[in-house]
Amino acid sequence: MAVEFVIGLYHSRGIAEDAVNRLRTEGVPDPHVALRMLRETTEVPPAVDAELSALTVDPMIWGNVRENYVDYISNGETIVMVRTETDLEAEVAMDVLRMFEPMVVELLDAQRAPRSRSDASSVVE
Repeated sequence: MAVEFVIGLYHSRGIAEDAVNRLRTEGVPDPHVALRMLRETTEVPPAVDAELSALTVDPMIWGNVRENYVDYISNGETIVMVRTETDLEAEVAMDVLRMFEPMVVELLDAQRAPRSRSDASSVVE
């Protein structure tokens, strides 16, 4: 299996941190997990603008964060990204991220565009 990334978007950083802690409990190595806050409530301050610009070259992000997730960014939303190398790792990561009521969960192939997308209503069962 090629490298894939599981992406979970949460309403707050605290919930995202809980998901990251659970991923650690499940044995996901720290270097395979990234957490980024996507807060944008007013004009972007220069310091934050630089960080958002840096995300466009981050190997865990494809394209422009603002364009890809603009529908979800309003006030403190946070993204959790998990690098997986097997189907089992991807399944575990998706199951863990879904436990924390994400706004969206996606499985992205490192070589292709998003493979599947779910909104909160279909993510939480």
